[in-house]
Amino acid sequence: MFLHKIEIFEGLSSDVLQEIEQIAKEASLPEGTVLFRAGDPADNLYVLKDGQVALTTGGASPITFPIDEPGGVFGWSSLVEPRIYTATAELTMDSTLYSLDGGRLLDLFEKHPGDGLLALRRLARIIASRLKASYERFGK
Repeated sequence: MFLHKIEIFEGLSSDVLQEIEQIAKEASLPEGTVLFRAGDPADNLYVLKDGQVALTTGGASPITFPIDEPGGVFGWSSLVEPRIYTATAELTMDSTLYSLDGGRLLDLFEKHPGDGLLALRRLARIIASRLKASYERFGK
């Protein structure tokens, strides 16, 4: 499995990576599959293996962000209170991805706080990078 190469999991101990790999479930799904909708309980973190996902947020003027790079992480609301998805995720082509139970990941991070802190710092960096990109994209 390639999860050790994913930004959020880079540098974690081999023991923790093995446990993460046990949590991860691989699925190949067709274009048009909706993984979650904004407002749904956030149960899973997702990692794109191949394909493309559109994350859409907003009401009257929706904004769509593509996730199309292998290793792209989305559904991070599963790791952050109140654990409610803030966007809708729909596959825009046939895709393969990993889903990881957010509750189990949080339990694992509590069990291994050093690795958990590293993973959550990396997650914060991913979120900040996407926020910056959205500001640049929309000129705000």
